[in-house]
Amino acid sequence: MKKVRDRLQLGVIAGLTGVAVKDLVGGLITRAGLAEDPGPQRAAGMLLPAYKIATPLGRAAGWLADAAVGSLLGITSVYVLSFTGKDRAVLKGLTTGALAWVGLYGVLGNMGATNVRTVQPKTALSEFITHAVYGVVTVSTAAYLGDDELFGGGIPWSASSIRMEEVPAYPSSPSVK
Repeated sequence: MKKVRDRLQLGVIAGLTGVAVKDLVGGLITRAGLAEDPGPQRAAGMLLPAYKIATPLGRAAGWLADAAVGSLLGITSVYVLSFTGKDRAVLKGLTTGALAWVGLYGVLGNMGATNVRTVQPKTALSEFITHAVYGVVTVSTAAYLGDDELFGGGIPWSASSIRMEEVPAYPSSPSVK
């Protein structure tokens, strides 16, 4: 299998994969009565008034917002692996998922980033679980699909791994006699 060599592309693919699994797990948790609202509804609350998030278009906006944030966090996760290497990927995924949960639902949520407020601790805990799942799936996907050269450690100086060959600024002109 050909590996992905572009960090941004890899981050979007890995992030969207993580979001899909996170939303699947979150839906199961919500249907089991262990949470009040699924994650995309909270994401819709970043963009819409609370009374509009349960509409079909509100749910679509929530899924798109969730996917956009997940893609951005996926890119961040790829850079974490680029800095630190892909060993212990599950632990790194748990960590990035937990940090996303604290940052998005803890800090930004309490600063008014969403109009949806969690009332029950069970919903907050279920969101932790789904974000941990997101982190593990995202980082594992990136480690599996990404080219090993992306994860050598150190500072990646470009957004992608595409290397440009040096091209002269002006082509050689024939000498005039």
